[in-house]
Amino acid sequence: MVAVGVLGGLMVAIFASWQAIVKSSQIGITASVESHRNRIAIRSINDALTSAIMHELNLPYYAFLADTTGEFAAFSMVSHLPASFPGSGLFQGQPVRRVTFSVESTNSVYQLILRQNPILAPVEQGDEPYPVVLAKNVGEFNLEFFDLRSGEWMPEWGNTNQLPAMVRFRLGFARPGSKEVEEGRIIERIVQLPGQTVQAAWQRPVAPNGMGAPNVNQNRPQTQ
Repeated sequence: MVAVGVLGGLMVAIFASWQAIVKSSQIGITASVESHRNRIAIRSINDALTSAIMHELNLPYYAFLADTTGEFAAFSMVSHLPASFPGSGLFQGQPVRRVTFSVESTNSVYQLILRQNPILAPVEQGDEPYPVVLAKNVGEFNLEFFDLRSGEWMPEWGNTNQLPAMVRFRLGFARPGSKEVEEGRIIERIVQLPGQTVQAAWQRPVAPNGMGAPNVNQNRPQTQ
């Protein structure tokens, strides 16, 4: 009986230790996955901003749209995205896409959502751009825009036909089931956007005689 009691005590201790190890492992894996997801979210916003483009000939298609009036900011623009950008596998050969970042609530969990669609293949009526969850438990998402004329950061950007020189975004994370941002879990970045809009003359050059694009081979030296 004593041996059975000792064996039972050992089994209980082993089971408790194993349970603690499994629980710790799950917590560690969850924290690692969340941290990796947050890094991807920051990199996605950064990549989208640094590769933003705007063409003067087709401004309505390239509008830079930002809404900072709500609880969470949202913005949309056209970018020439790298192959490593999330969701690129769905858009083979179509790197120029409109991307939209917004915070939405799903089952009381606020998530940073990325939606995108090719600029040359408009979304058909009734179809929605494929959503990608970049980050969960978002408690704060703010945007500010640097105005070159005033030299100050502006809380709103109303000039849809022009890219801001720089964007400062702030992304904060909350505890699950709460909207209160945790101390030490706020990420702030300043991103510089491309400096110039692609001018119409660059897209459709005209020869000095007004007859159309110049012949680029006209002044090339002839080779034997």
